[in-house]
Amino acid sequence: MRPLRRHLRGAEIALVYAVIVLAVFAALKVQPDRDQVAFVQDSSTNLANLRRFPFRVLLLSSIVVPDGEGLLILVPLVLALTACTRWIGRVPTLLAFGFGHVGATLTVAVVLAAQLTHGRLDPGVAHAPDVGVSYGLACVIGLLAARVPRRVRLPYVVLPAVALVAILALAPDFTAVGHLIALGIGLTFALVAHRARQAQLP
Repeated sequence: MRPLRRHLRGAEIALVYAVIVLAVFAALKVQPDRDQVAFVQDSSTNLANLRRFPFRVLLLSSIVVPDGEGLLILVPLVLALTACTRWIGRVPTLLAFGFGHVGATLTVAVVLAAQLTHGRLDPGVAHAPDVGVSYGLACVIGLLAARVPRRVRLPYVVLPAVALVAILALAPDFTAVGHLIALGIGLTFALVAHRARQAQLP
């Protein structure tokens, strides 16, 4: 039992979160297709919902995965949240994840609203579905850059950034922008953590 407890140390938040996402997904999939679509739409952090129910959709969107393929993200999510919790603790990890999710979502919303105001986007984007855990995950991955060994830190930072830029270039989409913003938030946190650690050294 002790080895098992040692391996699970710091994984409590990650596992509980994953179970909640799985439970929501399972409950959603037993509903008729029309109700599934409606729930995802009502949980989305699109501009229309953010104007009407900002707090509700910011919370719901972080626990909704609309399709089975999307559940694969739970693997890196659990690994990243566990690593971060073991490093800085439960509350700071939750705050980092939440800040990435909310910060990226609201930044994207501001950009979309500005583009719509100037007539540069299709008005339908205000109702586009946007749910999932990936913004928060991108932020935590960025934060962990301060924790990885120095010899691999550069590729750790550059590879996901390049991948996200490539995705944005090949398939321009506001969610790709959101992931870049979330990663940037996490990297900013990593820089602050690194400087704080350096300041504590004799």
